[in-house]
Amino acid sequence: MTAHANGTVYGKYLKVKNGSQGVKNCSHYINDPAKTIPLKIPAPHDDAQREIFHLENALHYIQNDPKTKNPSTGRPLVSGHNCSPDTVVQEFSLIEKLYHSHKAEKLAPGQIPNQAFHIILSYKGTDTSPDLIHEMGREFARRLCGDEFQSIISTHLNTGNFHNHILVNAYALDGRHKFKDSFHVYRRFRDIANEISLEYGLPVFVNEEWKQRYRSWKEVISTEAGQCWKQDITACMEQSIDASSSYEEVLKSMEQMGYEVQRNPRTVTFKKDGIRVRDSRLGYQYTKEGITLTLAKQDRDRERQKIADEVSEMRKKQKKKRGYPSVYIPTYDRYGKRRSFLIRLLLLLRESVRQAMDEYYSASLESAAPDNQLFMRAEKKLALLDEAMTTADQYGITSPEVLDMKLRELHARLAPFCRDIFNLEDYLEHGEELKGLIETYRELLPDIKAYGLSPEDLTYVPATSLIRENKARLNPARPKTRSDLFKAVHDSGYSLTRKFNTLTEHEARQIIQAIEKGHTSNLPDGLVWGRIKGRLPQEKEDLPKRNAIDFKNYDAGAKEKILAFKAAADTLASYGLTDTQSIDSFLKDLSDKTKELDALKADSSFINFEIKELYKLKKSIDRFQKAVFVYGPLYPGNADSLKQSLTRLKNDGSRYDWLAVMKNRLDLLPQIPPRKLDSMEIPDGEEYRFIHDFFSYFPDTGQVNTADPMQVHLFVAKLKSDGFFDQEMKNAQRKQHSLGREKAVGK
Repeated sequence: MTAHANGTVYGKYLKVKNGSQGVKNCSHYINDPAKTIPLKIPAPHDDAQREIFHLENALHYIQNDPKTKNPSTGRPLVSGHNCSPDTVVQEFSLIEKLYHSHKAEKLAPGQIPNQAFHIILSYKGTDTSPDLIHEMGREFARRLCGDEFQSIISTHLNTGNFHNHILVNAYALDGRHKFKDSFHVYRRFRDIANEISLEYGLPVFVNEEWKQRYRSWKEVISTEAGQCWKQDITACMEQSIDASSSYEEVLKSMEQMGYEVQRNPRTVTFKKDGIRVRDSRLGYQYTKEGITLTLAKQDRDRERQKIADEVSEMRKKQKKKRGYPSVYIPTYDRYGKRRSFLIRLLLLLRESVRQAMDEYYSASLESAAPDNQLFMRAEKKLALLDEAMTTADQYGITSPEVLDMKLRELHARLAPFCRDIFNLEDYLEHGEELKGLIETYRELLPDIKAYGLSPEDLTYVPATSLIRENKARLNPARPKTRSDLFKAVHDSGYSLTRKFNTLTEHEARQIIQAIEKGHTSNLPDGLVWGRIKGRLPQEKEDLPKRNAIDFKNYDAGAKEKILAFKAAADTLASYGLTDTQSIDSFLKDLSDKTKELDALKADSSFINFEIKELYKLKKSIDRFQKAVFVYGPLYPGNADSLKQSLTRLKNDGSRYDWLAVMKNRLDLLPQIPPRKLDSMEIPDGEEYRFIHDFFSYFPDTGQVNTADPMQVHLFVAKLKSDGFFDQEMKNAQRKQHSLGREKAVGK
């Protein structure tokens, strides 16, 4: 064993936001003046000077920092990737300015852009060479950033764990794009760190930092200094939750700890020592819903622990320790039909349950936890196994890998339904409000006419642009449609005369179709042939003039009706609903959309039902393989025979079943004409999912650019012509037969 083989790798992935808490504060945190600045160079006392001092010199002085200096060589362990450690702050800033000279950040209101990403890789212990740790950090930066991004690598040696700090610029060197920030980035950097750790002989990741709540730099810094008020209040909350059995008890406990509890309609505010904070700002787990869920989980855990203790005591009193022989299920049944891997697994478990039956069963445990499959009678367990086999046969599930593929396919099929249902529900929610105004309008219209008033005199009709925006707000163009429209108009010779926020989904689709067909006349509203120079032309329109109304001639009841009518009429007019024809058309569309929503929900319900059934099967398969399920909750012996049976079955493998399913998927893939391939911007969905599953098992088969539809299609055609899966299935079958002969000889 090497000197560092027992080390443990930890990692963090933190976002550094732009502004006053950006790269400056990150560098302050990494390069604390008390540690990074030699004693002979005093830091400025003035706050403004100190900020400039840090910005220009903090990373420069890190080279003389005792934290980073290798004690054996005296060399500071600081390196730059695509940048100089001495001028990293200035270089990061220049690249950011280059990016903003080309484009603006696409941010939601109140959102702050990412300026850099701070990655920490910690290796437990100090028995590894500091130079080796630093070289691993440099290699990590090379693989993560490549030639696209800048980063600085600093190895800290002042703690009990040697660790690398890697600060990555969020803006690419070309000034055209940014570092992609998503959940998969953490997975990617963890994979890179694992590869490097294996290459250098160190262990891989064991922690799950990505599951922890994100902390701002202010919280990080104040936590290190022991002054984090949020940490104090959350610690008190945790203590109150652990000692309470209801939400009200939690609040009373917080009051006893000196916090003033202010109950609001939807939230609770805690006050202490001049600091006040809402529960929602502390995190979901500290809201009423989160605390209620935690308390319920605590109750379940206590009940489970109670049952576990009871099982343990009953096992100690159990004198019988009978052993059971291993079980083998042949690949073929008595009729010569091949059994799938999953069916063989379930048959093996069923036969194992029959061996023990209810010899180690306890009625008291089943009554304490009637829904727990592990404590059920053997008769119920056998029924569950039969149900699982029926489900597997019904949906063509032959192995766990096929089950995962089927679930991914169902989720892909369900996604468009979910998107359309969401859009329709949003439309109908707004539509119902307008429908209520229409009822008010029609109910009061006879009275308005009886007063000798004209609806046109009362109604204010806004500008056409506002009407279009409101219509588009009812049925907005989807993000994908907007993207398609932008691509269609770009370099096409056409120009849009309307903004995207004034186009409905239907209008945007009409414009896309007109561009694709190359029409130059009778174009849909919002599209013209030719390029428009400068800004979009402003539509000039003369709004109708209304006659003044003297309200002195009406009593209080009439005034109330007139004002209610006007409020409804003005709102309807802002959506273009000003006459009987437009109102009837809108109500018909509302009715049609309601029917469409019902149909979509009915269609998606079948997919949802199938997903639930398969998830139930997946969960059950995992539970069925436990010894407590097979032999009973009071079985005190070992489960070696069951493990041997399962290991032998898994050694046979489920490869053949997976290959058979993939071959069937390959045969069912649609034929795409070359003319359509030339115009496709993304691969066909079925082909793309097939390629994804294929390369997950055969990563070294070939190189295919999955973003190129032509390459994907040609690779699929090659697999068909070469009979790839036929050959692989023969090899898998040959391997199974050889394993079967070896078992027979062994017996």
